[in-house]
Amino acid sequence: MRKGELQKSPAVLLLVLVMTFAACSAMAEEQPCPSVTAVHDGIKKVFNRDFQVNEVVVSPIPGICEAHVLVQGRYNILYVDKTGRYFLAGNLIEVASGKNLTREKLQALNKLTSDDIKKLKDLVAFTLGKKGPEFFYVTDPQCPYCKKGLPIIERLAKEGKLKAHVLFYPLSFHRGAKEQAISIICDKKGIKGLESRYQSENQCEKGKKKVEETIALLRAKGVRGTPSYIFM
Repeated sequence: MRKGELQKSPAVLLLVLVMTFAACSAMAEEQPCPSVTAVHDGIKKVFNRDFQVNEVVVSPIPGICEAHVLVQGRYNILYVDKTGRYFLAGNLIEVASGKNLTREKLQALNKLTSDDIKKLKDLVAFTLGKKGPEFFYVTDPQCPYCKKGLPIIERLAKEGKLKAHVLFYPLSFHRGAKEQAISIICDKKGIKGLESRYQSENQCEKGKKKVEETIALLRAKGVRGTPSYIFM
C-alpha cells in the first residue's frame, strides 16, 4: 500500500455507509415539508388557474404542512403531507380552544400592508373630516345598510372626532352602482352625491380607474360586502 492511501477494509466501508445513511436521515429531518416547486407542480395537475406558491411551512399537525398559495392577489391555504402526494383543503379547528386556525392564519397573510394603505389613499373618492382617528369607509352608492351609518359618520367628522376616507366598492348585483360611483368621483359630488344617489353620463377615465382598482384591491384582500371599515 502506497503512503497516504487508505486501505479499503470491510470495516471502513461499513463506517462510510453508516455515515452516509446518517447524513441522509439528518437531511430528511431538516426538511419536514415538500419544496415549493414540488407543491406547485402537484397543484398544477389539479388546479387549472393562475396561482403562485409562496412558501410551504410546518402546520400545527405533525406530518402535515401548509402551503400559502396566492390566487388573484389573495392568499389561500392548502394542507399537504410531507411527501407532497396528498392535498387537503378546508379549515383546521383546534378543539381545545375552538379556534379556527386556518382563518386566523389567512387573516394574518391577507392583512393590508403599508403599501396597500398607500394605494388605498390614492383611490379615495372623497374624505369626511379633517382630524381625528383615520379609517377607510368602504361603501356602495346603492347599499341600504351603508345609508343607516353614514349620517353618524358625517356628524362625527364634522365634530372633529374622526376622519373617514370614502372608497367606492359597488357590488355586482347592484345594477348601475358602478356607474354612479364613477360619476360621483368625476363630477366631484362628494357626500351630497352619495346621499342623493347621484348619477350622470360622465364616466371619466380617472373615476373609472379609481373604482376598478378599488374593487380589485379590496376583493384580493377578502372584502366581500359593504359597509366595511378599514382602520389604520
